Formats: sequence, C-alpha cells, structure tokens
Amino acid sequence: MNDLRDTGFKSYILDEGSLESISLNDSHKTKLLDGEHLITEAPRVMMFSSLSDRKKGTLGILTVTTFKLSFVSANEKENEIIEEFCQNNLLLGPHEVCLTSIDTIYQLGERTKKRLVPGQNVSGKVKEILVICKNMRAFEFSFKFSDKDSGKSILNALLHHSCPKKHPLLFAYEYKEPYYRTLKDVRMFRNKEDWKRELQRTGCKNWRTSDINLNFHMSPLLPQTIVVPVSVTDSALNQAVEHFRNRCCPVWVWGTSDGVALVRMSDILPTITDRTQENIMLEHVRKSHSEKRQPYIMDLSRECPSPKEIQTSYLKLRELCIPDNIRTFKMQDFKFYGLLDNTKWLLYGSICLTKALEGAQQLCRPNPVTVVLQENNGQDMNCIISCLIQIYLDPYWRTVSGFQTLIQKEWVALGHPFTSRHCLVAYHEAEPAPLFLLFLDCVWQLIQQFPTAFQFTETYLTTLWDSAHISIFDTFLFNSEHDRYLAQTGQTPLVLRSVWDWKEQFMEKDIALFCNPLYNDAYTQPIKPHTAVAFLDIWNQCYSRWLPDLEIRNGGKPPMDLCIRLISSDIHLLRQKLLSGDVNGTTVNGSQEENLSLLKKVNSFFPFSRNHGQIAGLLPINNPLLSGDTLDTQSILNHAAAND
Repeated sequence: MNDLRDTGFKSYILDEGSLESISLNDSHKTKLLDGEHLITEAPRVMMFSSLSDRKKGTLGILTVTTFKLSFVSANEKENEIIEEFCQNNLLLGPHEVCLTSIDTIYQLGERTKKRLVPGQNVSGKVKEILVICKNMRAFEFSFKFSDKDSGKSILNALLHHSCPKKHPLLFAYEYKEPYYRTLKDVRMFRNKEDWKRELQRTGCKNWRTSDINLNFHMSPLLPQTIVVPVSVTDSALNQAVEHFRNRCCPVWVWGTSDGVALVRMSDILPTITDRTQENIMLEHVRKSHSEKRQPYIMDLSRECPSPKEIQTSYLKLRELCIPDNIRTFKMQDFKFYGLLDNTKWLLYGSICLTKALEGAQQLCRPNPVTVVLQENNGQDMNCIISCLIQIYLDPYWRTVSGFQTLIQKEWVALGHPFTSRHCLVAYHEAEPAPLFLLFLDCVWQLIQQFPTAFQFTETYLTTLWDSAHISIFDTFLFNSEHDRYLAQTGQTPLVLRSVWDWKEQFMEKDIALFCNPLYNDAYTQPIKPHTAVAFLDIWNQCYSRWLPDLEIRNGGKPPMDLCIRLISSDIHLLRQKLLSGDVNGTTVNGSQEENLSLLKKVNSFFPFSRNHGQIAGLLPINNPLLSGDTLDTQSILNHAAAND
C-alpha cells in the first residue's frame, strides 16, 4: 500500500441535507431499467467533490445494480439542477456510471490507497473507496455515516460485478426493453450488399466480394463477406489464410476509380519462415492495380506503438488528469506540459497521424499506388491508420453517418477486439489498451485544424467515448463479428442494439450538439494536417471535464459555438423567409441582448459541466445544414426560452 493520503484532521462539510433526512423513499432510490436488478445499496453515504481539500461532500444513497453504480443525492433540489444544466442520458443519471465503465477500484484509509483486483473479496471494515472510470471520471465515497458493513457490501458488489468472468453476464443479455431500430444511413457491413455498395461508391475496379468466409468457415475474426482481388480464387485464399496470424489474409477496405486500393492484412505466423503465400497474395494485390504497380507496404508493427505501449501511455495520462488532491493538482499545474510530454500520448497520436499521411500521399500522388497496411494481428493499429487515411482522402467519412459507417466497417466488422482492449470480461488473455480512444483523439486533432471539414463536433466524439463503455449496445461489446453472431443465435439470443441509434440515449436537444454549424459540405478536397507534436494539444473536454477547477466559468469554446449556432439559425430562417416571400415581421430568436445574456452563462465544459450557474437546458440549433435525419428543425432560442 502506498502512503498517498494527506495526514492530519479531516473535516467534512455536508450539503443542505441532514443525516436524519436520508431515508429509502421512492424519490431517493435509483431508477431501474427493464431487466436491471438491485444488488446492494447503502444510505447516508457521502460523495466527495473533486479536488476538495476540506472534503466537501454530498449525502445520499449509493446503489450497485446489475447495470450500474448509482449515487442519488438527498438534496432533491441539487438533483433537479444537475439534470437541467447538463447533457442528460436517458439510461444513466448524473451520478451514475455503467459497471463496464469502471476501470480501477481503490480502498482508501487515513494514509493509504490500496488497489483492488476484480473478483477478490474484502472482509474488513471499509471506510472510503475511490472508483476510477475509463472516461477519467472519479468517484470518491465515504461510509463514515452509513450503516455497519455498508462499505464492505458496496465494495464487494463492485469487485464481483464490474468485470464479470463470462461475457453472457454482461447487462446487455438481461436488458428487456424493446428495441425499435431507427437507423437509416449507417451501414453495418454484416452482409454482402454493404460491401458491394462500398465498391460501387468508390468506383474501385478489379476487386470482388467473396463468400468464402460464410458462417465464419475460413476465419472467425473476419466478416462473412470479404473483398479480394478478382484474380485470386477462393481455393487459393483457403490455402493462403493458413499462413497468416488470426487467419487474416489481405482484404480490401477502400479504393478509388484511379485503380488504387487500401488493403489490410496481418503478419505471417512466426512459426513460418517461407513467405511464399504472402508473396502470392501481394502479387494478386499488384494485379488488381489498373497499371499493375507494386503496392506500398507499411509495416505498422515496427513503425507504430504497440497496444502495451499505448496502455502504459494512457495510464500516465489518466494519472495526470485525475490528481489525488488539490496539492498534487497545483504541483502538476506548474509543469503540466512537461508531464504531458512524458506520457507520450501526444507522441503516439502524432505517429498515427504521420503514418496515415504517409499512406494517403501514396494513394493520391501523381502515379498513385495501392497501400497495404500490415501488423501483427491485423486488428489494432490497422484500424487507426486505415480510418485516418480514409478521413484524409474521402469527405464522406467526415460526415456523421459516414464516420459511423467507417467505424462500423473498420473497427466492428473487421474485428477490433473490444472485449479484450476495454477489459469487459475478466480473463487472462485480455490485454487492455484504449486504441479506440487514441483514434478519437486523432480525429479531434483534425477537427481543430479543419473546423469546417467535419460535420460532427468534439461533443459527439466525447459522447461516443462515453457510450463505448455502456453495456447495453452491442457495437463495442465483442472481439469479432463471429462472437456477436454466436450471442445473437444462442439459447438466450442477445438483442442487438446499435450505439448509433442515439435516440436510445438522448433527446433531440442533446443530439443537436453533435452536429457542427460551421460544416461546409462543399469541402471535398483531401486534408493534409500538421502532424508534429508541436501542432497537437490535449483534448480537454474529454479528459478534464470532471475537474471543476479547470473549468472556465461563462467562457471557453462553448459560448462561441452556441453563438455560431444562433447566427446559423438566423441565416437559415431568413433564407426560408426569402424563399417563401415573407420578408416582413420579426425573427423567432428574439432580441440580441437576450441571446447574448443566455450565451454568457455557458461554461467551458458545456454540455458536460457539473458546475451550477449555466444556462438552463442545452441549446440546440437545427437546420438542414446540420443533419436532416438526425435533428428536427427548431430554433435555438425557442428551446432556451422554454427552459428559462
């Protein structure tokens, strides 16, 4: 155990609620979803505020269910304020977190901080616990005023249910709410038609769809339909696949009408010294080029960080973004960028952006060539670099529906091992590494450099990372399509619920903030970002939003974003009036003074801020410039006025 706690007298400042007022009545109990069951609960638990030297706390009821860890404040007024001021998730309350989002659990003493292992059992008295989540949120609870053994009961429930031993124990298998799919534009790449449509969309020739992996006969880690050179036969594929790791032979993922393609593959098995089959497959790739040029092969295993290195970097970044106390926070603040540099997180992002730019330049040079991405298992760094290359070159992937389709194709259909990398299940083969977060960070860096080229916002990316750990949606729950297929067709079939169906989690007012009001759909040229570390920055909205001391009150980027939305809405309304011939009358948005007054109340971590004093409600703006299928047309100030 490490001596990491401050010594000396500890004072507790309680909120307006009193110990006597805490009771298990319906207004204080956590709300359960259909199929969700209560495991244990503890009254009179104190939740501490982040970075509070004086241990300012809120009293409430702490509950562990089969789906989440939930804290409900005894102060009902505070609950109403929080719900009104922040992004509201229909599945999780403001102080609730899905069990699969929990990354690390500590038992705290007066001077100690002991990390606990999932599955272990704690027998002694538990005074305080610290729960660290995968999205860098931290919860610290004290059981000083609660019943005897309440802390032990809560802690053991978390240790046994946050990381189950078997996949079918995840809550997705128990969730009973009916699912009515409303997705329109997102292609799932689970059938041949989606791959054919992508071939047609890109206009890439000399490639064909193959059903050789039907019922996952050839490889359990590839989709049932794969795209391969027209010159290769299925029998040749069957022979070659035996030589590749994870049986992942070269497959097409994107191309152009110029005859070049982007190809993914794994490395040859380490036990095989004869690379004949690899050379045969690469020869077929060469023949698929319209001018039979040799492909450009990028060995990502040698040139990019490994999953282990990415995990080490992430843990250092998390330590930097979740300081133990205000003293540590202030010490870090003086040398923050030096500490950030030591994490290597921005360095790894720079490497990914640079390697992707190298591949993109080969695909669009005067004499373009096919690019082959190769790595050990074919399902980690391949996902990041392949996606970034396509985002650089193809404006379709920079739209909301296109980006979601891209993730579905490159990460989900082609088998990124989310179960292992996100540690959803406790088994020995798991090797945690947030590669998906690194990818989202890279995309955030691109948005900073090209603010009009992307239809989605950083709020969308942050919400996507949060949603990747909610054990209701199948999108990020599996290691492969084969695992998903088995779950869907088993004795107790899993209902597949896509994370892209955002209405399952949010109201329109929250979904509206996913779309970029500055998006220019005429921006169709390739993007060429600056990829050196000097041009990159830390993604504060995602990593620092849980630290109120870092929030800029009534400032930062959100007021500017909302102002742009307001102006865009005015422009849209004026265009509608001109088209209809109605050029008289006032606009819906009211006086400029009222608008500016509302915008000045927004904080820098909006809509994730937990500080009070923000504008009431989220301020959406929606017109066809944003997303015709995602948002309903309504005025930003109409909604603000309704909640004012």
